[in-house]
Amino acid sequence: MTQTVSAPPSEAAPQSLFGGSRTLYRGTDIDGATIEPNEGLWVRGSNLNELIGHIDFASALWRVWLGGTPAPAVAQAVDAALDAVAESMPGQPCLAAVRAVAASGAGMVQAAACGFLADLSALERVARAEAAARGLPDGDDFIQGLVGIAAAPAMLAAAMGQGDAIVGGASHAERALAAMGSARRDTAARRAVDALLVAWHAGFGYITPTVLVPRTAIGTGVTLPQALAAGFMASGPKHVGAAEEALAWLKSIGPDASDEAVFAAVDLALDSPGQLLFGFGHPLFVEDPRPPHIRALFAEWGFEGPHIRLFDLACRRALERKGLRPNIDFITAAALLDLGVSEPRWGVGLGLCARVAAMVAHAIERRDRPAFGVSSKAARKLLATVPVGWL
Repeated sequence: MTQTVSAPPSEAAPQSLFGGSRTLYRGTDIDGATIEPNEGLWVRGSNLNELIGHIDFASALWRVWLGGTPAPAVAQAVDAALDAVAESMPGQPCLAAVRAVAASGAGMVQAAACGFLADLSALERVARAEAAARGLPDGDDFIQGLVGIAAAPAMLAAAMGQGDAIVGGASHAERALAAMGSARRDTAARRAVDALLVAWHAGFGYITPTVLVPRTAIGTGVTLPQALAAGFMASGPKHVGAAEEALAWLKSIGPDASDEAVFAAVDLALDSPGQLLFGFGHPLFVEDPRPPHIRALFAEWGFEGPHIRLFDLACRRALERKGLRPNIDFITAAALLDLGVSEPRWGVGLGLCARVAAMVAHAIERRDRPAFGVSSKAARKLLATVPVGWL
């Protein structure tokens, strides 16, 4: 499957390293960000905002893995295979491992990550059988990738102490809604979650920790599931985790808060020494391009609620006071609350349910390169050019 790829706008074209082959993005052909004068996120040559709201998650994962947009029937086959794996989750060793680690006092992400280190062979057999029956690829990477995607919602639910219920559904968005405990399954809810999943799935290339760490791990020769476990462990309060803090903050304000109360809460966060307004600002962008696009889609689809109102008010105040703009974490938090998801940790969970797609793609790309990514001679030359304090 092929597609026409046009280079994204950028202040400078990606450069080859020591005479090596050029790549579409810096260091990778999969995805990457561009900054001044055109800030954006790109996946396989397309602006991520052109994908959010226009393709579903199954199409997005196919695209980031294989490089082309699948026909609707193929995307449906992928979702059916994912659902078969999800329905096979109860009683699997991976969930027992997650619960055991969670019971020891480990955090949600740490416990869920351990699920990828358990025996996944039964789930891989299910995925392989479904792939064969539906005409999907049957290579180990594709099969293990499907298992990773399908298992993530149930592993995260188990890490949060939820029962051994089947987290099934016709789409990844529906399975995520089920795992998060949302009672909503209406069209607007499914579209909103699908948009968030696509927004989180890829776009930053290798610079985001949940992608960089799996790339590094698999370069040492570990398995793909172990690389996914490493990717989960790379999330924290300053990466993916801000959605958890933002959700808790919005929840503390309350859905019926007056405009003045919301403004006061923003002011308190901005004026308190050492306190952060989680969900605002971005380490790379002046403005994260995803939230304005997603907010416009929500309005178009009629996905509105009291916490989306809080989102709008907080964004207005933060911009007026400090010129701050929301990032993907903040709109994720507001949307989840209006979906009836009250557990703040799902702010992290939803992002990880999506990011597995990029972890798989990058781990596979990286595995075929030398241990340090380049030859020994090039690595020595490169090390001499790295600024102190870069990593």
